[in-house]
Amino acid sequence: MDLLYTDCVLYKVYTKEPNIEKADELISRIANIHIDFLSRANITEGKDVKNRVKIYYKKLKEDLKAQVDELGREIQNLD
Repeated sequence: MDLLYTDCVLYKVYTKEPNIEKADELISRIANIHIDFLSRANITEGKDVKNRVKIYYKKLKEDLKAQVDELGREIQNLD
């Protein structure tokens, strides 16, 4: 998430005519997604059932990858 945030800030600073409004929206979304994934990763319920934990974190990892890919595409299309 830090790299996505940095990409948005660099876009705003180093692009000749950046779309500041869209970049700010993306920065806000990145922060909200980051908070969401941190809270999901810190769940301790059900840790006694090893298979359930494995499935939960596998899904979490897949969701994170999908979000990062989507945000990366949106950053590329900011112009």
